Amino acid sequence: MGRLFWLVALALAGALTGYLLTRFEGKPPHLEVLPGSPHVGDEETIEVRTFDEGTGIETLRVWIERAGQTIPLVEERYPGDLFRGADLDVERRIEITLRPEEYGLTDGAVVVRAEARDYSWRGNRTSAQATLWIDTVPPRVVVSTGLTYVRRGGAEIAVYALGEQSREHGVQIGDRFFPGYPHPTDPERFIALYAMEPNVRPDPRAEVVAVDRAGNRTAVPLAISLIERSFPKARVGLSQAFMERKVKELLPNYDGDLLEGYLQVNRNLRRKNAEQIVNLCAHSSGERLWAGPFLQLPNSQVNARFAERRTYVYQRKPVDEQTHLGFDLASTARAPVPAPNDGVVRFAGDLGIYGKTVIVDHGLGLFTLHGHLSEIAVEQGQAVVRADELGRTGETGLAGGDHLHFAVLVSGVFVDPLEWFDGRWIREHVEAKLGGAEPGPT
Repeated sequence: MGRLFWLVALALAGALTGYLLTRFEGKPPHLEVLPGSPHVGDEETIEVRTFDEGTGIETLRVWIERAGQTIPLVEERYPGDLFRGADLDVERRIEITLRPEEYGLTDGAVVVRAEARDYSWRGNRTSAQATLWIDTVPPRVVVSTGLTYVRRGGAEIAVYALGEQSREHGVQIGDRFFPGYPHPTDPERFIALYAMEPNVRPDPRAEVVAVDRAGNRTAVPLAISLIERSFPKARVGLSQAFMERKVKELLPNYDGDLLEGYLQVNRNLRRKNAEQIVNLCAHSSGERLWAGPFLQLPNSQVNARFAERRTYVYQRKPVDEQTHLGFDLASTARAPVPAPNDGVVRFAGDLGIYGKTVIVDHGLGLFTLHGHLSEIAVEQGQAVVRADELGRTGETGLAGGDHLHFAVLVSGVFVDPLEWFDGRWIREHVEAKLGGAEPGPT
């Protein structure tokens, strides 16, 4: 009995010792203060995260300090007690929406502080903080470009200055945004290439916009006058043999109605490819890479023009309508396709209705697309200079014969290539606003 007594006593003493060690554990809680952005405009969300592996979180406090002033934001106490602690598996998270106006905070730096305490009998504490810059003043935008005449389906350039660093700036036309880039010759200003789509409304609203790091937005009207123009129309006959060949090529697993399959290609795949092109042209070199007018496929004949409205006819009945956004240029079969100007290959591969395609980034948001190729001679990321061979003409994709589909795009929006073939237009509409800047290195 004496031995059993001592064994029980030792066991109880060990258990008590373990319990006391747990209750007196000295590891402080983990704590983070995570603002969505260090720059605060009208409002900003701040997330505070804390957890404790020893005894669990007892209290969490969050407050603002500025010039000796303290503004409480959150003070919470979590379930638990000094004998059992709290749930160790729970990470406590708080989201705080900070609106400077509600707390009387003016522009300038503030410190958001947090303190977490656990259920240990030692009362372990952890502090964390984040410095925020409150900025409720919209950025200043000064537009240098005067009244600008721009053709429907054409391109132009806006020149402007910003009063502060902005996270986004450029030209907004309807729901299309054309990002800005540093001016090639004037470090105090910026430029933005923009486009008037063929279907733009007759009175387009154009603005130079800037959004600063705190999310404040300024929009300044851009004075433009839209020059109206009409676009050609064409009827495209669809033969059984052509549709069979193209549906098999572009929808290899399709075994349904032939016309329905062709319409899936001409509508759905065309739409998907348009989205791909916008994504491919979302990022451009910040340097001007091109110089002078763009090169047309040598000895070529124009078989279809920009913004041609096509009616597709099958068995004497109209079955579809689409807009052709580029030039169809025909020369000899498998003719070499030259780079129209200096740039960097952004894409080289298969692109649905365009078949084997090369897209070249010429900088400042300007791209060219070369489709229906029979072979590709360049790789993505490769620098090219004017007249370098990109590939050979062909009839891949939705082409009915050997030719080059050539297109010019401004930040993913198709524009009339004729302007970029025209040396006089380049001088008057581009060089005059870029100050005769030489192209940057490729």
